[in-house]
Amino acid sequence: MSTTLETDTTAPPEALRLASCLLPSQFLVAFDLWEQRCCYASPQAETLLGYSSEQMSLALLYDAIHPDDLPLVTRASELAMEFMQLTGQPAAAARPPFPIGFSIDYRLRCRNGHYRRVLRHNFVLAHSETGHPLITGSLFTDITGHKTSSDVRFSLDHPDFAQWLRTRKGERERTGDELSIREQEILARMLAGETTAAIADSLFISYFTVKTHRRNILRKMKANGSRLAPLDADLAQLLA
Repeated sequence: MSTTLETDTTAPPEALRLASCLLPSQFLVAFDLWEQRCCYASPQAETLLGYSSEQMSLALLYDAIHPDDLPLVTRASELAMEFMQLTGQPAAAARPPFPIGFSIDYRLRCRNGHYRRVLRHNFVLAHSETGHPLITGSLFTDITGHKTSSDVRFSLDHPDFAQWLRTRKGERERTGDELSIREQEILARMLAGETTAAIADSLFISYFTVKTHRRNILRKMKANGSRLAPLDADLAQLLA
């Protein structure tokens, strides 16, 4: 019989402590940024979704998002990550044990094919000595019985986030579809030969966020060839 992640001695102690406080309607998934893998899933995940701890992965959790919700969830996650990268992280001594940063609700497919509406909180569970995030946590709460609409809502608990969004929207309206600073950085790294996984590791963002940036870069360069660098077949293949 295989050993489940919830009893694995390599499970992050921060995740185990938080998992011991969960409600029956909640489950926790911890993600190792360096190894790009789920390193812990609490037992409630199988109860609520039907997937065993051994099956749990970031790819599964993204694939299970309702197709109508996926573009909004991906975009909101990108915005939250971009803002947190720009604002930086507080000093280690000032961090609460489990700071909740980003929240979003959407529909998530269970193993039986049915959908549950979940509220997901993303936060950093463990930092390196230099303050870089090592392990992130996603706390999922089943809110199916509390929300019947299909809209996707998200928030980030920082006082400057709303103003940053308004400013960013204004800048995009002025500049059109120019590559953002983040997109320029990712494009430069890809042209230097870095893989998607390596870029995600070095920038402390998810593999899927990098893939989304690649699609956006390709779209913008095709639409704005006169103002951006010429798009040749090799570069299109690289970004695809």
